[in-house]
Amino acid sequence: MFETWHCDDTFTPEPARATVLHERALPPSGGGPTHFMDMRAAWALLDAVWQREIRDLDVAYAYNNEGVFAGRAAASGPSDALECVTHPLVRTHPVAGTRALFMDLDRATHIEGLAAEKGRDILQALQDFAEAHAPKAQHDWQDADVLIWDNASVQHKAEGNFPLGEPRRFWRHLIAGPAPE
Repeated sequence: MFETWHCDDTFTPEPARATVLHERALPPSGGGPTHFMDMRAAWALLDAVWQREIRDLDVAYAYNNEGVFAGRAAASGPSDALECVTHPLVRTHPVAGTRALFMDLDRATHIEGLAAEKGRDILQALQDFAEAHAPKAQHDWQDADVLIWDNASVQHKAEGNFPLGEPRRFWRHLIAGPAPE
């Protein structure tokens, strides 16, 4: 279960434009909300020096990033065979034209053109900044809820605050999107 902030499918050439979750089974004891963080606000809250430093950087992603960021487990599976891809760290929304930080430390490996450790330090600092300052929302699931979010503008995470073994099942649908610009 993804209990860390992330965006969906950053390891693909064209990450989902939007994600749709349809609740199918909730933990009987309650719990299991989904949280959202506004990455447009995270970008806007950065000072001008930070914005200039990062606005043209590209982040490399792999399905299995070997767990290079502390507290984030490496993933492994059939998608390991996919080629690494890069996406802009600052993404321009394909419809609204707004900018947002676009990063996923569950899949990021490094920043192109920078020493690996320096790039990871920048990504971790930006993630820490967003978690400390960006507005957040929480959705408490109820039977048959359907939730849609803009993958270009928010990060999300599940909360595993329910007993192990209790069901928390969803149908997840991804709406295709253009490659980030």
